[in-house]
Amino acid sequence: MGFLQQTITEADPDPEAAAPDPDGKKPAKMIEANLLDGALNTLGCVIRTMGSESFPLADETNSEEFSAHCHEFACHVENGSAVPSSSIVASADGSREWKQLRRFFIDRRKDEKQFVTERLEDYGEFVEDLLSGLRQIGQRDQDTEQSIRQSLDIISRALNAGALSDIKAALEESIERVGETFTRQKQEYESQINQLNERMSNLRQDLVIVREEMQRDDLTEVFNRGAFDKAISQSINAHFILNQPVTVALIDVDNFKMINDQWGHSAGDDVLRSIGECLERSFIRKSDLVARYGGDEFAVILHDTKFDHSKPLVERFIDSVQDIVVPYAPEGTRVSCSAGYTEISSADTAETLLMRADKALYAAKAAGRNCAIYAPPAEESHPDPIPAVSET
Repeated sequence: MGFLQQTITEADPDPEAAAPDPDGKKPAKMIEANLLDGALNTLGCVIRTMGSESFPLADETNSEEFSAHCHEFACHVENGSAVPSSSIVASADGSREWKQLRRFFIDRRKDEKQFVTERLEDYGEFVEDLLSGLRQIGQRDQDTEQSIRQSLDIISRALNAGALSDIKAALEESIERVGETFTRQKQEYESQINQLNERMSNLRQDLVIVREEMQRDDLTEVFNRGAFDKAISQSINAHFILNQPVTVALIDVDNFKMINDQWGHSAGDDVLRSIGECLERSFIRKSDLVARYGGDEFAVILHDTKFDHSKPLVERFIDSVQDIVVPYAPEGTRVSCSAGYTEISSADTAETLLMRADKALYAAKAAGRNCAIYAPPAEESHPDPIPAVSET
């Protein structure tokens, strides 16, 4: 029996008021109490859902704070308990602070609307700036071509005149003009790229906030495959616009089937959870993304990271995995992982990038497991190429 229903029943001194009618129908007071009790429980559920499915706003440092606040209000609605975060004390008579509840959610909704509106405007302005920049680049290229043609015309006329002094003067003038043109163009390019970098940096922070709200894998609590797929597309787009390096790694638990077969799926689940924790300790930047790719395979995206910087990070993870203990297994039984990783290239799609990392993972398995192998993009020349091995 809900709190409100219980209060109504206890407040009614007439025992016949709760008795059913002769035809078997429930009395009006009991129906009213059930309706009120159901309404309060439903409202409490709605409030909890709003908290658990919300996204953090720009000025929120703790994404769990709003969810906890909603939980307090849900309990207050259901049974009149206190809401410490809003300085509401527990109800002694079954009353509720409806006014404060309404104000809390009205203010939150307004803040969310303002946040989304501002971010949509930011994205729209960024796209417009990008298109405008591309148009300006095209115009500057036309101006450069025209300047070079004029210089060539001057040289051509001097050559036709045949005077060495005129030819020399024409060459000097042309070289100076072309040099000034390219210098000015370079400065304009650098200024525009710096502006785009600043805008992209701000937008990337928004992407980090949004990504934190993506659904996580229930078992390991790292991001799931859907979050990874979205992030890899965003990474390729960011690389295309700003030419920023991105490294992607695919990681597989060695002999995981044997762990499940010999010591049970419970042990296997514990191992996967430990792998997830180990990955998040190894790749700790907010811009890094750790995801469960599927089964016993994980994936990592390292933004602003070239091969030479990612190599020690991946190798450190491979070493740290060996400290994981397999539950229920004999003492000394340890876990190991194999990894394949690669750096993005301008010609990559998500498919080509992951295919290259996957081939490197197969190569690491074939090389004896418990190691990491790097797969360079096609246009790179690297001293440690992938060994020629079978993928079977």
